[in-house]
Amino acid sequence: MFGNQLESLKEEVPRRIEALRSLMSENKIEAVLILQRVDLYYFTATAQEGALYIDKKREMFFIKKYAPRASEESPLDVIEISSLKEIPSFLPQKPKLLGLELDVVPAELFFELKRIFPQAEFKNVSPLILKLRMVKSPCEIELIKEAAQIASFALEKVPHILREGMSELELAGELLRLIMPKGHQEYIRMRGFNREAHSWHVISGKSGTILSHIDAPMGGFGPSPAYPMGASLKPIGKNEVVLVDLSTCFWGYHSDQTRCFSIGKLPELLKRGYEVCRKIANVLAKEARPGGSAQWFYKRAKSIAEEEGFGDYFLGPKPYQTKFVGHSIGLEISEPPFLALGHDYPIQEGMTLSIEPKMVFPDLGAVGIENTYLVSSEGLVPLTSAKEDLIEVLE
Repeated sequence: MFGNQLESLKEEVPRRIEALRSLMSENKIEAVLILQRVDLYYFTATAQEGALYIDKKREMFFIKKYAPRASEESPLDVIEISSLKEIPSFLPQKPKLLGLELDVVPAELFFELKRIFPQAEFKNVSPLILKLRMVKSPCEIELIKEAAQIASFALEKVPHILREGMSELELAGELLRLIMPKGHQEYIRMRGFNREAHSWHVISGKSGTILSHIDAPMGGFGPSPAYPMGASLKPIGKNEVVLVDLSTCFWGYHSDQTRCFSIGKLPELLKRGYEVCRKIANVLAKEARPGGSAQWFYKRAKSIAEEEGFGDYFLGPKPYQTKFVGHSIGLEISEPPFLALGHDYPIQEGMTLSIEPKMVFPDLGAVGIENTYLVSSEGLVPLTSAKEDLIEVLE
């Protein structure tokens, strides 16, 4: 059923494992045990349940379920097990220092692993894995491009779908109806405890001024207090801004794109704010170069917003303004590097970045734009292609 994409991912597996081995050697890590599904997919080309053990000389791919499918999808030899407790019996020697993804491994599983490997000291290997994942291969870039094209297709349809009185969730559902047949994965992956994401961050009018638990300029009402972010049952009215932040995922790789719409004319303050956001995104894309600091993006964006007289609205209402203007994107929707204050490390050629300047205007709503870019030697190349104009649908 799966064609060229799977073969391309299979070809990448040996290189990725060797690159991790090199980082393990530099950091004096004897062995690692990879358990998180996204990282397993990165290093094995399959997301079946199991664990990948890597030491200096060998890799051993253990699968609990479903071994036949894992064997078809991964180039690695599969060892079928019924429990993680069986792993030590396959190892020629027990590691004394074992790397784990300690940012995502649940406490219960961690304590189980301590019983399985009683002789081992554990070290967090997630920073090394995320470092490897920052720079994307040509295959990964093509998958992100495809995700971006799916989002662009749907956003171009919004003016034809949008109507007065429909709820935010209804518009979100219409967008899902468009992107699912294109291969959109629907489930958006975020790393970490209590981190949730969805494709349908659709907010209109006052919804754009509602903050929530997420570290973002705006949260939205959400369907209920149980899921207090994104689209809600609020009807979309005339002359209010509709912000559509559409995340799409193809073969595990994400794209992020935001555009703004309205039914009827918008207040000039909102339109001017949107144009400033658009200017910020375009200036950052034009001026950025490999080797520049990740926090430069935030500082440069903030300076433009202040120069244009919109500093009080930039990245949320005072005193809750966020300190980031973007993030890397790939197998998870938000990955390092983060384009944020305090993140003083260089961006590199081959990274994929989402830049999302946004503004919140009390009692009016939120505006903003977001594109996903590839870092090239000459600057940022957009992978998203929906028209950037703020579209007022006039009857």
